[in-house]
Amino acid sequence: MVAYPRWRVRRLDSRGARRVDLAITAVVLSVAAMAWFGWGQAEPPSGWSPVLTAGSIVSIAVALLSGVTSWRRRSGEASMQDPAVRRAYWWIVGTEIAACLLGVAVLGVAGETRFLPAWILLVVGVHFLPLGRVFRIAELYPAGVAVSVMAVAAAITGAATSVAPSTVAGAGGGLVCLIAALFCLRRSRSATAEEGSS
Repeated sequence: MVAYPRWRVRRLDSRGARRVDLAITAVVLSVAAMAWFGWGQAEPPSGWSPVLTAGSIVSIAVALLSGVTSWRRRSGEASMQDPAVRRAYWWIVGTEIAACLLGVAVLGVAGETRFLPAWILLVVGVHFLPLGRVFRIAELYPAGVAVSVMAVAAAITGAATSVAPSTVAGAGGGLVCLIAALFCLRRSRSATAEEGSS
């Protein structure tokens, strides 16, 4: 159970995600996927660049489609209009940023900055879990677990082989975020998506 500060967040039912929240989440996830595929290009093994580039291109296309869907859903009430949700969101994001910066400092001092992509991806994966609860978006739970697993795999691969952690983190993180974005987009566009339930 995630412990939040003193403000109250509504009882959350992942089936009750608002269509507009799902569409916005699809935008964020697809942009994140594009960024991760790009980071994977830092030191890719031979033959990986075309695949990573293709992932970035698909992510851009999904981001554009998600943006259009978000625009069409703009009349719906977004969860961020709730002050309690908004406060919880910024608390989670603030904690995420602090954890990322801590990792940058520790890995920098240790001279192991090559593991930074794996650490950042782990933090991103963990922060998906409380966000899934706050916004009632079920897709963020498996995405958070999968992203965290990819982060650990990136660190282990980087330590045991010549493959850079950025390659595994970029490809794995990009793929998981892209798949999660597609699921969020699909549910946002579905006629059966629940709007504004509590």
